[in-house]
Amino acid sequence: HENTKVEVAWTVIPVLILVVIAIPSFRLLKLQLEVPPSDITVKVTGKQWYWSYEYPQDGGAFTFDSLMLDEKQRAEAIAGNKIAAAEAPRLLAVDNEAVVPVGKIVRVQVTAADVIHKFTVPSFGVKIDAIPGRLNETWFKADREGIYYGQCSFICGQNHAYMPIAFRVVSQERYAAWLAESKQKFANAADAGGKVAAAGH
Repeated sequence: HENTKVEVAWTVIPVLILVVIAIPSFRLLKLQLEVPPSDITVKVTGKQWYWSYEYPQDGGAFTFDSLMLDEKQRAEAIAGNKIAAAEAPRLLAVDNEAVVPVGKIVRVQVTAADVIHKFTVPSFGVKIDAIPGRLNETWFKADREGIYYGQCSFICGQNHAYMPIAFRVVSQERYAAWLAESKQKFANAADAGGKVAAAGH
């Protein structure tokens, strides 16, 4: 009851289908790794157990740390109207949010200072390793204003579960105002830290 033609057909036809699917898939995979020309760049450094953000492009580059608010800090921030309760979910609210403008391409450069972390923001389709001594790149474009949360998704030590990621997407006008304020705020914080270190010596 053997039929050589049928056996050849059911072997060759699936192979041809897979080839047809594979050719455009490889092209899409290549495009996925390419970072388009960006409007702004944010460098993110994973540390045990928080994230540091650097805005190197915008004149007067500045850096700041973003740490999770504990329950007391979160309650105080909500009570003081520093953040809306709906925008301060438990274990995700942070003291300093990263801010980006809506509708702009944001290039994200990711590294780590100590152990391997993973920078993950599901709403942006971003999930990339943060590895000491290596700079990985990805990008996103947020089309709606709001606050978007993520977390480290690679077990990195005792407090792995407590290093959330928070991006606030705002209008270009609000972003420009935040930039001006942050350059002053974080420059002053850096100066104060330097003076304390100098006094310690």
